[in-house]
Amino acid sequence: MPNDRLTCLLQDMEQKNLDALLVSQSENRRYLSQFKGSAGWLIITKKDAYLAVDFRYTEQAKREVADGLEVLAIIGDTTEWLADFLANSGLQTIGFESGALSYDFTCQLSDKLHNISKKAKLVPCKDIVERIRSVKDKEELKLIAKAAELADSALRYAQTLLKPGITENGLAWELEKWLRVNGSEPLPFDIIVASGINASLPHHQPSEKFIEPDEPVVIDLGARINGYCSDITRTLFL
Repeated sequence: MPNDRLTCLLQDMEQKNLDALLVSQSENRRYLSQFKGSAGWLIITKKDAYLAVDFRYTEQAKREVADGLEVLAIIGDTTEWLADFLANSGLQTIGFESGALSYDFTCQLSDKLHNISKKAKLVPCKDIVERIRSVKDKEELKLIAKAAELADSALRYAQTLLKPGITENGLAWELEKWLRVNGSEPLPFDIIVASGINASLPHHQPSEKFIEPDEPVVIDLGARINGYCSDITRTLFL
């Protein structure tokens, strides 16, 4: 049933004596399932793996989901649906990503789960998927390199645009358009263009300031390729 990434995760779950793991953090969810949607739950058990989504994502999930996962439709309140599914599956020790869920949601899910099954309990887990993600495979390395190459090319393009009279906002927008047209997914962060005195601000937000001759211009940008990001900062001089 599991793909290689799920196999590694199951080994960690066994060491922690978990019957199941709830994965809600978006990057972790995509890493394990290939699902790109902005909401959903991975439910990983010792024998099965599910991607649970609401009606907005069911069609997309069935198109994108990796081999070894079954798509389930969440009907009604999410906490009630999850509690019913987990309890009725006979699962007792259920891990969850403590850094990704709010205290309020966790309390609600725990209470509803306990009302259905006295044996079922939630166990906080930290960085259980991140530890697997920290070791990149060959395909991941290629995507990271491609994202870096695209950002590098964007900086070379910036040199052709940089001239007196263009604004910080104008340059940032031209670079964002160029990155998207040339293959980037939504950018990993807002582009920084900081000229003159603004160049001393590490996280300056581009303004309507005109870039003047003899000014340093700090450009910080990145690209995203199939979920993998780059981040490059350079200082140019006009």
